[in-house]
Amino acid sequence: MTESTILERLLALDTNTVSDALDFLKLQGATYGLRPLWDCPKIVGRASTVQLGPKTDAEPTTHLITPVISAVTTDDRILVIAGGLEGISCWGDIISNASKVKGIRGTVIDGMSRDIDGSQNVGYPVYGRGVTMISARNRMVQVDSGTPIQVRGVTVKQDDYVIADRCGTVFISTEHIEEVIDLGERIDRRQSLMVEKVRAGKPVSEVMHDRQFDAINKAKASRSEKSSETASTSIGNPKKGTPEDEELVALFADSDTPGVSDALDKLGIPGQAFNIMPLTDYKKVTVGPAFTVRYVPASNPPGSVGDFIDDVAVGDVVVIDNGGRTDCTVWGDIMTQYAGLRDIAGTVIDGVCRDVNRAIDDNYPLFTAGRWMRTGKDRVQVGGVNEPVGIGKVRVEPRDIVVADANGVVIVPRARAREVAEVARKIEKSEAGIRELIVGGATVAEARKKLGYHTLQRKD
Repeated sequence: MTESTILERLLALDTNTVSDALDFLKLQGATYGLRPLWDCPKIVGRASTVQLGPKTDAEPTTHLITPVISAVTTDDRILVIAGGLEGISCWGDIISNASKVKGIRGTVIDGMSRDIDGSQNVGYPVYGRGVTMISARNRMVQVDSGTPIQVRGVTVKQDDYVIADRCGTVFISTEHIEEVIDLGERIDRRQSLMVEKVRAGKPVSEVMHDRQFDAINKAKASRSEKSSETASTSIGNPKKGTPEDEELVALFADSDTPGVSDALDKLGIPGQAFNIMPLTDYKKVTVGPAFTVRYVPASNPPGSVGDFIDDVAVGDVVVIDNGGRTDCTVWGDIMTQYAGLRDIAGTVIDGVCRDVNRAIDDNYPLFTAGRWMRTGKDRVQVGGVNEPVGIGKVRVEPRDIVVADANGVVIVPRARAREVAEVARKIEKSEAGIRELIVGGATVAEARKKLGYHTLQRKD
C-alpha cells in the first residue's frame, strides 16, 4: 500500500475509530490532553519529531524548531514536539507562517502555544495542551530532532503516523499502520450499521451488546449480513415524564444557570457542578429531570456500558457519574443519535465524551469534564441506575432538576425546585430592572443600590 493511499484511508477515519482499533490490537497510541487550540480541521500525516528542554545557559541559540521546519522537503509532515513546559510557549504565529509556506500539515505539541490567533488567521492547525502568552525565548531550547520522543506516555518515532481531530490526537507506528487502518475500517463499517439499527428503532441495549462489538474484530461482514441488519420499525420513545416532571421543568423555562446559581446561593443550597462545561456554545437552556447513572471500573468479565438508555424518558437529562475519569469515555455517537431520536433532553457527564462532531452537528446538548477518543468498553461498566450520584462535587438524586447552558450546569433538588425557581425569577427581575435603569441614564452604582444588587444572592 502506497503512502498516499495510507493517508487517504486514515483521513477517512477519526480518532475514536483509530483508538478503538489500537485497543483491539492492544497497542498504545491514543493520548489525552492534546486538543485543537483553535477550531482546526482534522490532520493526518507523518511525524517529524522534535525534543525540547529547559535552557540552562545564557548563550544565544537558533530559535527552537526552525531548523526542523527548514529541513522539510515533503508535503506529508506533521511536527510532533515533546518536552514543553507548563505555561511556557514553544510555538507561535511566525513559525506557523513558516510551516504553512513549507507545506507542513500541522503541529502537535506536548506543551503550549502562543499567538494562536495568528495560526488561525493563516489556517495552520495547532494541537496541544493549551495557550499562553509567555515566550520560550531564554527559557527553552531544542535538544534533538528525528529521534524517538515521549508524548503523553506514548513513544513517537520519526515517520510514525499521526491523526488529530476535535477529540484529540493519536499516533500509529509505521510497523502497525496497515493492520490498524484495516481494523479501523471494519470498526467504522460495523458502527455505521449499528447507527442504522438505532435509526430504525432497534433497542440500543441490543445494538450495543458486547457480542456486536466482539464481531467487529472478526471477518468482514458479507453483503447479505449488511442488508439483513437494517430493521424496518420506526423510532419512538414509550417512556414519558410525569405531570409533575413537566410542571417543574416549566418553572425554569425562562431561567438560565447564572440566575439559578444565584438563587441556590441565596438559599444556601450547593448545586453548581464544578468543571462540567458545555461541549459548545449552546444558545438554548437545557432543563430536565435527572436520570442518574453510576459507572464503576469493569469487572472480569466486563459488564454493560449503555443498556440504561432504553429506560430514559422523553425530556430527561442523562446524568452520568464516571468519577471524573478522563482516561476513557462513556458516551459516543450511537448514544448521541439514539438519545436525540428518543427526545432525551441532554447528557451531563462527570467524565469525558467522544464523537463530538456528531453531537455538535446534531445540536445534542452535552456537558462534560472533557473529551477524548478512547472507549470505556472493558474499562468501565454501569454500577447503578437511578440512585444518588456525584457530579462536579454536587450530589444528584434521581429526578432532581438539571439546568444547563453555555455557562455550565446546576442541579436543583427536586423537593426545593419551586422555591429555587421563585427566587431565581425575583433575582432575574431585579437584574433586568438594573439594566433598564442603566439604559435610562443611571450609573451602575445608582442602579445597583436602588434595586439591592449586592444583597440579591446573599443568604437571608
